[in-house]
Amino acid sequence: MQKADLTRQPRARRFVDQAEAALTCALEFSGHVVGFETDVVQTPAALFQKAAHPALGVDRFEQLDLAVSAAEQCRTYPLVDDGRLPLEREPESVAPEAVGGVEVGDHDSDVMNSLEHGALLYRSMALPEQSFGPGRVRDAETLSQPDLQALDPDRTVAFCAVSALEVHGPHLPIGSDYHQAIWMADETARRFTEQHPDWTAVRFPPLPIGTDELPLAGSINTPPRVVYRVVRAFGEQLARAGFRYVLLTNAHGGPRHAAALEAACRVVSRRSGISMFTPSIRALYLLTRGLAFDRVEASIGRDLSEAERAGLVSGEHAGAWETSWYLAKRPELVAPEFKSLPADEPPEFRPIARVGSWIAAGLARLGRVEAAAQLRMVAQSLAGAVGWALNSRFGYARGGRRVSYHGAPAIASPEIGEAYAEVSVELCLEDLEAVTSGRLDALDVRSIASDPLLIQPHFPRVVAGVLGGVALLVALALWAF
Repeated sequence: MQKADLTRQPRARRFVDQAEAALTCALEFSGHVVGFETDVVQTPAALFQKAAHPALGVDRFEQLDLAVSAAEQCRTYPLVDDGRLPLEREPESVAPEAVGGVEVGDHDSDVMNSLEHGALLYRSMALPEQSFGPGRVRDAETLSQPDLQALDPDRTVAFCAVSALEVHGPHLPIGSDYHQAIWMADETARRFTEQHPDWTAVRFPPLPIGTDELPLAGSINTPPRVVYRVVRAFGEQLARAGFRYVLLTNAHGGPRHAAALEAACRVVSRRSGISMFTPSIRALYLLTRGLAFDRVEASIGRDLSEAERAGLVSGEHAGAWETSWYLAKRPELVAPEFKSLPADEPPEFRPIARVGSWIAAGLARLGRVEAAAQLRMVAQSLAGAVGWALNSRFGYARGGRRVSYHGAPAIASPEIGEAYAEVSVELCLEDLEAVTSGRLDALDVRSIASDPLLIQPHFPRVVAGVLGGVALLVALALWAF
């Protein structure tokens, strides 16, 4: 594909694009505003290096075959037309390479590579093949065109896992979020079709992409806009093919990752008239915040001890919940030393926390208690995100030691892991049942990542546009006078 010729763009357009790129770099430090998992962003050195590059200035993603024209978005199609579904191609054999800390660029080739890579990594947690027909779970890439045409769009749900490859302490694999999301999609599909024999579930290869990842060697980070574009393009193609229900699963708590998935689902649902949603984060939030302990205790058949309760809410990045999940589902992937790991957490960048507390105290004195509480939460989250980013790069506040997990993995157990998995699927099933029965609009499947403006994928572009507009008006005023 041809790169954009920046020299031919108007100066105002280039200014807006460059301002957008610079703002995007600056916002890398503000990723963790209200997320439930203290995920992190780019380091200062990486930000300054990235800021030195010019903005591309065009949305090249729209040139991909995955993009749908405005006219096509308004058309109605059967479940498959004369063409092929996206991702319906045989994965190529790729030799493994050494993995370092990778930042995936915001380019069209990187978007396509993410999709292809998902097909290559798929099936590590997949369910056995089932015979085709109503009440069955089928893999999209194995279906022929007649198979797809035989599906009833009113009783078919497409499932896809979209989650990160990220460092999870010294004891869990980088595919922790990825494996959990795949299992959640597979198990939700299996149970739903068992309860509704006249429905069919179609599993698509998972997408191993994520943003707001821990910036340590081994994490594969993708810009939020790329995550948004991939998910939106994927959903638009499913809608074009005739799917009316699409459920995405995710186990990565990066705030901008969850926001990008939810934003893409909302856009596809509104513009294409289908029900595309992702219930995972609102389910996992209840668990990791200790708001579903009653369901966990009912599942394991006993009360949680005080030590277990404290450990489970002490933080969740390779902590007690995720370590327990692996002990229950993939114990061979858990390093034995997890039992000796002490509780750990990322350092706080204190200047941000102090300024936030000072402003929040002022708001409280003015009677704006709710605003003060929200600001204090945002400041604490941002302080943790920046502190973890600085720690990952420079060993900040820990004497050079890099923090790679948050929580208390030593209290993990297989029974807690089974309960964690069970409750997460139950909560996803509840949303799926409500959406397919018409009791809940897919647009109302929202989490704590749905609304905060700072973490939305379009925020840098909106602010850059506003700044560019202001700069243009100032320039015109100076020229006129």
